[in-house]
Amino acid sequence: MSRILVTGATGNAARHLPGKLLAAGHSVRVLVHRTPATELDRRIETVTGDLTDAASLRAALDGINQVFLLTVADGAAAFVEAAAAHPGLRVLLLSSKAVVNTEFDGFENPIYRKHVLAERQLAELGLPTAVLRPGGLASNALRWAPAIREHGRVQALFPELAAPLLDPEDLAAVAALILNAGVDAHRGATHTLTGPEVVTVTDQVEILGEVLGRPLEFVRLTEEEALAALARTQSPEFVRDYIPVQRRYLTLTPTVHGTVAELLGRPARTFRQWAYANAFRFA
Repeated sequence: MSRILVTGATGNAARHLPGKLLAAGHSVRVLVHRTPATELDRRIETVTGDLTDAASLRAALDGINQVFLLTVADGAAAFVEAAAAHPGLRVLLLSSKAVVNTEFDGFENPIYRKHVLAERQLAELGLPTAVLRPGGLASNALRWAPAIREHGRVQALFPELAAPLLDPEDLAAVAALILNAGVDAHRGATHTLTGPEVVTVTDQVEILGEVLGRPLEFVRLTEEEALAALARTQSPEFVRDYIPVQRRYLTLTPTVHGTVAELLGRPARTFRQWAYANAFRFA
């Protein structure tokens, strides 16, 4: 069994992964910004650090065989610096399907640049690496949870925006499968992950209402309102590019990839299944 460092375990993308690795018999260490991380299993070792701080990463990597790695604004620059002293590492990188969307000029776009950078930096480092490229996550709907709880309302810019949303638990299951086998078995592989069906924003709101047992009001935001809301939590560069990117997505036909089913031997979970499993987070 491996000693595995998981980054991002307290966020939506990787929250299911440590438990799956523990169940498989691995020793799991989680990188957190502060301790204690009370939502984690007590069997998990936690280490305080930051993905932009190479010194803290060097300590976090001590004794580790495999890493599940998220990206930050500068890609994986600090991780690459720290990992240079750990030549036995194997890395599973969480990137994004967007890096192959040449329509978006991904490297210059701050929404996607970090993923392009990280893939390039790890390739140059030369450690055995596999890459996961998920599309949009079903858990992105959690951004509506406060307004649903308080007002029974969802606000969004483009109700017709569509994507094959991926259940984060499927993402974790694929990551666990690769880490269980060992990254060497998938070395050089890039797995593009999506959900099994395309759903629009309107579809998501209707499904959430059905699951929660009450109709939800949909309010279409103006561009000015959407930008003002984004500016409260996002960088100016992100805000600048957000609407042009969304408009571009409206012109594309979303593609469903069967990778989850091929790797796991079962169908990928639908947005409705995710909604039922996470209904308590909207209550």
